[in-house]
Amino acid sequence: MASKRLIIGLGNPGAKYERTRHNVGWRVIDELAARHDFGAGRSEKRAQTWDGAIRGERVKLAKPLTFMNRSGESARALMDYYEIPIDCLLVVHDDLDTPFGTLRLRKAGGHGGQNGLRSIIQHLGDKAFARLRFGIGRPPGKMQPVDYVLQPFKGDDAIEAVELAARAAEAIEAWLSDGIELAMSRFNGGAPNQSEQQSKAELEAQLVRYQRARELAPSDVKALRKLIAIQKKLGMIDAAVSGHLALAALYEDQAESGRANSERVKAVTMKPELTDVQRAIAEWHLAQDNAKKAVARYLILADTTREREPAAAISAVERALAINPQHPKALDYKRNLQSQIGQLQVRKE
Repeated sequence: MASKRLIIGLGNPGAKYERTRHNVGWRVIDELAARHDFGAGRSEKRAQTWDGAIRGERVKLAKPLTFMNRSGESARALMDYYEIPIDCLLVVHDDLDTPFGTLRLRKAGGHGGQNGLRSIIQHLGDKAFARLRFGIGRPPGKMQPVDYVLQPFKGDDAIEAVELAARAAEAIEAWLSDGIELAMSRFNGGAPNQSEQQSKAELEAQLVRYQRARELAPSDVKALRKLIAIQKKLGMIDAAVSGHLALAALYEDQAESGRANSERVKAVTMKPELTDVQRAIAEWHLAQDNAKKAVARYLILADTTREREPAAAISAVERALAINPQHPKALDYKRNLQSQIGQLQVRKE
């Protein structure tokens, strides 16, 4: 049997780091887990991990929880425990020397000053593993790199970061199915240039046309799907999310609940903070007698709300336990959340 592939995304734990440039590796792992419906994952070897299959390959996704400069501790533990060879490892990380909006797949190499990569090389004693550099570019003016990497993306950069994370996920899928050489030839560099894609003016003209079509025929599924596709190409994330939810409502009216739920999943993949939609997805799975996916979705909801709304996260976990009182991940999650809430109360006192 072929060895399992290990894909590690580098980042720092905690809400304040969540959307920073330094955490793009985590963002790519989240994108992969969401698009392949891997559920909430679990905690092991000082990492949050997910298991599943992508393009017919067995994979383990991992986000080390050790903070960036000790990432190698978790990486080594996972590789030793699961007996993963070095050529089945890929690490996703931010890179200052790669222009923002650009990806670089490499078969091997040094750490280039990236502390997480440095730690992994030190702990493995080997640098012959694949890595995917997510370009963040150099800081402007006299800003120090340490300050720059810990800032969140803003404005248009925030939209482009979402798009680049999706492209990075596609590059990893290509690595899994086609190998490193073909994946490098397809994805190294920036997004497709203007000769390879429709110009912005053409897309904006189509946007107006399909918006008008939507006004004239609000129940036309085909027109709405095309409108959503154009909105995504133009970086109109909020509008595309609203479109997916509107499409879900249309499918519900047509008694196609499976398609409706699929559209809700697409919406929360782009905007996880839609807690009501997350609950609706979980309850739909429960109505289909799929308790496993219902529990997994409630744990995703808990993970989404645990930093800003610990009480809401507890409520989601309790709902998961009402579905399956003996679910080990949910029980562990509840204990961890209760400990987190207790620590917050002590600090307030």
